[in-house]
This record gives sequence, structure tokens and C-alpha cells, in this order.
Amino acid sequence: MGNYFFLTSTLGLLLVLVYFSPLVSHEQNVLGSVSDDVDNAAVEQPLQQLLPDNGTSGAAKDVYDTHEFNVGDGAQNLFILIPNEGHHGPQEDEDRFLDQPFIPQNAVLNKGTTIIWLNGDVGHEHNLVVTNNSTGGSVYETGAFPEFEVRSLVLNETGNYHYTDTEEYEEGFVMNGNIEVVDQTQTSSPSSPTSLADNTQSSADTVGVLMVPTQNIQLYTTDLESRGFDIDSTYNFKDRRGGQSGTGDEQTLIVWTTAGMDLSNIATNLQEFSSGLPYS
Repeated sequence: MGNYFFLTSTLGLLLVLVYFSPLVSHEQNVLGSVSDDVDNAAVEQPLQQLLPDNGTSGAAKDVYDTHEFNVGDGAQNLFILIPNEGHHGPQEDEDRFLDQPFIPQNAVLNKGTTIIWLNGDVGHEHNLVVTNNSTGGSVYETGAFPEFEVRSLVLNETGNYHYTDTEEYEEGFVMNGNIEVVDQTQTSSPSSPTSLADNTQSSADTVGVLMVPTQNIQLYTTDLESRGFDIDSTYNFKDRRGGQSGTGDEQTLIVWTTAGMDLSNIATNLQEFSSGLPYS
């Protein structure tokens, strides 16, 4: 009788273990694979990330976070992007991709650097007026220029400059940007820490920023590289629009550089590239 009771109890325990073992195995698969270390202790492995990583960060991330960029004393030309939907202000936050009307919105550059504005705001013209903060006088006006066109300016005097877009937009929003011109042969400005990666800063003579949909980032970087551009850094971010057809809900800032390419050729390539983006 005792043996019968012992066999019955043992059989029942085995059935319970067999029944619950798939559940235990399933829980381990959800948490991640489990392996043994040198002490035979169970160590949970990290789950594979479901979202794309945040690019190579560097200058691109800093431009996104701080709205600032320091060109450095090596580059001779800076392309500033007017991003698509950049004409929307805080009152229409859900209609813009990010909270910068210009990328970068604040730039520090050496005197004599050429500043080129690229209009990536599809379907909208822009007219920029540059003012010397010290004198209050206007030093340049671009005139209205349409999507994918460029306008340029060289500032040879050190100081702080402010530029605004005279075009009127919803809710009275005014697009503003700032340029600090320094003599970097004598001193470096501490106001803007963002700069190129060390391996590109000395060789690049032109630098700029573009915004593209993250979902096709490999396609876009390959296209840029085939046109003679180098990718200094990238940064992915969730846009404020929350997604739309063709662009998704995540965009990427690309800080690019070139060396030895003339400005007209750069402008033509950027115009062709930008016109092929799915922004509307």
C-alpha cells in the first residue's frame, strides 16, 4: 500500500512538471536567451532593439539638441537648410518635423566663410534679411527664392548677425536664425561646441546639413556618397508630425562634408537630391 502511494505521488509530480515546462520555456524566450557564465549562473541576454539605432550621433545629434554648429577654421563654406515645413511655429507644432526653422539655427564660423541657404521647404518661398546686431543695419537680402534654390552671402567682418524671413506665415510666426562671425586664427568661440568629427574637420572645405526620412536612410547616404559627399554623422529622431505617407514618423539629420568640389556643383547636386525626397 505504501509503495502504491509513493508511485502514485511520484507519477503525479512528473505530470505537473511536464505540463508546466513549456510555460517556463516560453517565458525565457520573451525575456531573452539565457546562457551560463563561468560560475554557471543564469545571465539574461539583452533583447534585440526593435527600432533603428540613433545613427552615428556626433555633430548631427548636437545640432538637433542644441540648434548650434561651429564650422571651425578649416571649412570655407556652410550650407544652412531651410527644412520642409520649417515655416510652422510652436502654435502649429504638429505641422512641423522639428523645432528649428533653419538647420543649424545658430552658426559660428570664421570670417570670410560663405553661407549658403538651401530652401528645402517644399512649395514655399523664403526671403531672408540679414542684420548686423551691432549697428542694427541690414547687410543683405536674398529676395524671394523658391524650393530647392540657394542663396549665398560672405561675411568678412567679425560680430553677431541675425537673419529673419520676411514671408508671412500662419499665426504670425517669424523664422529667425543667428550667425556669429569670429576670427578663429586668433581665438575659438566657446559659445558653440558642436563641430565636425576630428577626421574630417581638417580636410573638408564645405559642410552642411540635410534632413531625410529614416526609413530609407541607406538609400540616401549611398546617393550622397555617389555624388561626392562624405557623411560626417547622422542622427535619427521622432518627428513632431507623427508620421505621414512617404516619410514615416522618424527623420534623420545628416551632417555632410565635401572637399575640392566647387559651390555650383554642390548646389546642383543638392537641388537634384532634395527634389527627389518624398516631402510635400
